[in-house]
Amino acid sequence: MNLPEDVLFEILLRLPVKSLLRFKAVCKSFYIVITNFAFISKHLNNKGIPRLLVCHRDNHSNKRLVSLFTNDNLAEPMSLDVPPFFNNNFGHVRLIGPCNGIVCLYGFPDNIALWNPATRDFKSLPVSQISRPHDAKVLGGDLAFGFDSKANDYKVVQILFCSSKQLGVAYQVEVYNLSTNSWRKYHAIVPANIMFLNIWSMLYKSETFCWWAKDGNIEVILSFDMSNEKFHKIPLPFDIGDLGGENKVIRSIVPMNESIALIVYRMKQVEKFFDLWVLNEFGVDESWTKLSTIGPLSRVERPLGFWKNDEFVLENSCGMLVMFNSHTRKIKNLGLQGKRDRLEVLIYKESLVSLNNGS
Repeated sequence: MNLPEDVLFEILLRLPVKSLLRFKAVCKSFYIVITNFAFISKHLNNKGIPRLLVCHRDNHSNKRLVSLFTNDNLAEPMSLDVPPFFNNNFGHVRLIGPCNGIVCLYGFPDNIALWNPATRDFKSLPVSQISRPHDAKVLGGDLAFGFDSKANDYKVVQILFCSSKQLGVAYQVEVYNLSTNSWRKYHAIVPANIMFLNIWSMLYKSETFCWWAKDGNIEVILSFDMSNEKFHKIPLPFDIGDLGGENKVIRSIVPMNESIALIVYRMKQVEKFFDLWVLNEFGVDESWTKLSTIGPLSRVERPLGFWKNDEFVLENSCGMLVMFNSHTRKIKNLGLQGKRDRLEVLIYKESLVSLNNGS
């Protein structure tokens, strides 16, 4: 039966990526619609099911695994086929993003890849050929990943922590464009210091990447706008308490709906309380509101994020992934285990976005 193209478009729009990949091979008309840029963009912007993407370790082989939880079934996560990059000789692979269904994988400086878990698209980024300070040693680095809507391009920003006799410790910033598959040097100054060994970073609305950082003695959210390629900084709330101390006060920044959430807690407490703050308006100082305090929660170690409005995802004291429901006040063990704080959780929405040209 022949259907008008606009009707076919609307029908296919309602299908998951897995089905669409199969239907590409059904006939030429299906293929044309599914690979069309307008279709990919509209499918991406549909209100699909948010999923929980978890990177963890196999207890027997110690290999990195990635599992996907859906809204329907928290008891049986789907195990994903991961690219070999995950089990190369890196101490750890960080998952950064996701941005429009793409996850950035960070092994260590100059070992970076992009991955679309839904389509299995994978791309190792070329090693940057940009010269670094003379006699410099790269001590480590951090990444940003996001989308430039003005140029319709995906970008990776690599911030290298370099040490040399001339400069001491300094940042070198390099920007990768997916459209050109190349790196270029970024010449402006980074206005704050990313917290060393920082794992608290997030992508805000696909185009602004944020880190927990310090400007002198002031804690800030350091952000990078992918379109205008500028850094900005926003101070944290002034009354959240000093870092460290007897109970080791710590912070975390995570996405919550369409906002940036700040979680403040005390690592040494047996029964933990988590103070939850939300940034009301991005780019405006003193725009923080304290929403609530979650707790007391026993035998939990650290927060990992929020899944939907009422579910708080954490790692417990045994390294297991657990979820706290604020309505029922119950904690559910999700059955996945990390090793040495290596559980990572992303709120993920699948997409058809290709890594060949970013479309």
